[in-house]
Amino acid sequence: MSEDQELQQIFDDLKAEYDIENEAQFSDLDIQEKLRKNEFMKIKYHDLWQSELRKYEILERKMDALKGIRYKHYRFNDDHEWQKKEIEDYCLPSDPKIIKMKKIMAKQMVRVKFFDMCWKAFNSMGWNMKVFTDREKMGV
Repeated sequence: MSEDQELQQIFDDLKAEYDIENEAQFSDLDIQEKLRKNEFMKIKYHDLWQSELRKYEILERKMDALKGIRYKHYRFNDDHEWQKKEIEDYCLPSDPKIIKMKKIMAKQMVRVKFFDMCWKAFNSMGWNMKVFTDREKMGV
C-alpha cells in the first residue's frame, strides 16, 4: 500500500468511527436534538483535536532530537567527511530513520486535521441551525 493510500485509509477509518457526516447535519425533524447536542459535540471534537495536536507536537520534538543525533552521526562518525550543507541537503532527507519518523508524523497529522475539520463543522453547524430556526420563525 502506498503512503497516500495509508493516509487515506486512516482518514476513512476515522470517518467511519466518528460518523461525522451524519452528526454534523440536521433537518427540521431532528434540529432540536442536534441543538441540544451541538455544544457537547464542539467540546468533544475540540478536545480530540487538542489531544492529537499535542501528540503531533511531541513527535515534532522527537524529530528535532533525531535530526540532531543523525547530524552528529554524519558529521563525526561517518567514513566520509561531510560538510554541514551536504548533511542537511543530502544525508538527513535520505536517512531511513528520519524518513520513518516523517511517515509517522504524516499519519498523526491526518488525525489532527480530521478532528480540526470536525470541530469546525460543529462550530459552523451551530450558526447554520440558528439561521435555519430564524428563517422558520419568519416563515421564509
